[in-house]
Amino acid sequence: MNGDKPTTKQDLRARIQARLGELALEDRAVRSRVICERVAELPVWKNARVVALFEAMDSEPQIELLVDELRRRGSEIIFILPSARRHEDVPIASVLDLVLVPGVAFTRDGRRLGRGAGFFDRFLAHRAQRAVKIGVCFNFQIVDSLVVETHDVKVDLVVTD
Repeated sequence: MNGDKPTTKQDLRARIQARLGELALEDRAVRSRVICERVAELPVWKNARVVALFEAMDSEPQIELLVDELRRRGSEIIFILPSARRHEDVPIASVLDLVLVPGVAFTRDGRRLGRGAGFFDRFLAHRAQRAVKIGVCFNFQIVDSLVVETHDVKVDLVVTD
């Protein structure tokens, strides 16, 4: 997606979502496995005890392998459901160590174009303010630049396939 820049968030979102829709299930599974393996290698992941994870939509990286790993090691898992609209919709009893964050597009320095409703920006700014924020996406979702607004929250790092 680098090169010719879409003029609006909506244009970029539409272009990348079209590309995501073209991704074959088997390709998505292989790419998702690579992303999970790369996240699992991170020291910050290995040390996290309270982790918030998004429930992946069909077009997003599938992160079940990471959920399985967290369960095996006894970490507290907070699931962020697609139906969440307000950060209060996610029940959290402990301080979050880490949050996996979905996005339609990311820059290498952590800027993020989200799903479009602003939920994750609000959640990251309030409930996950001190947590390490890891964006996960497929490599074609990395772009050179994004239009950002004052309320947009950057992730600390981005992991791709």
